[in-house]
Amino acid sequence: MLIKREMALDQDIGLNGALFGGDMMANMDQTAGITASLVSYNRRFVTRKVSELIFHSPVRPGDIMEFYAHVIQTGTTSITVSLKVKVYQPISDKRKDVTSGEFVMVAVDDSLKPEPILWKKEMIDKCNKADEFDD
Repeated sequence: MLIKREMALDQDIGLNGALFGGDMMANMDQTAGITASLVSYNRRFVTRKVSELIFHSPVRPGDIMEFYAHVIQTGTTSITVSLKVKVYQPISDKRKDVTSGEFVMVAVDDSLKPEPILWKKEMIDKCNKADEFDD
């Protein structure tokens, strides 16, 4: 499921002419948190684990990044989200994989203690429908 789009701006670019890896990771972390909120009635999530973040291709200034998510595991207090980031090229109407990874998010209460997740089953199903994520 497409969760968000973001454009790489000049201020996001490092000396090598590509997006900073840390900026990509921050955007992916935010996307995982948004995904967890979309598929549950819980308000707050924290990142527990990031697995094998892979940078497939550089992101250049002006590139439109698309952040796709699939829910791959649900637990009592946690959710595992698989993320793919693609660059969309409007002129050719093509997409290219740039980054992928898995994020484990944990639902927490106001004291930041783990709490049970109240799932929105229909949103999990919608999130996992075939789309550009699978291309």
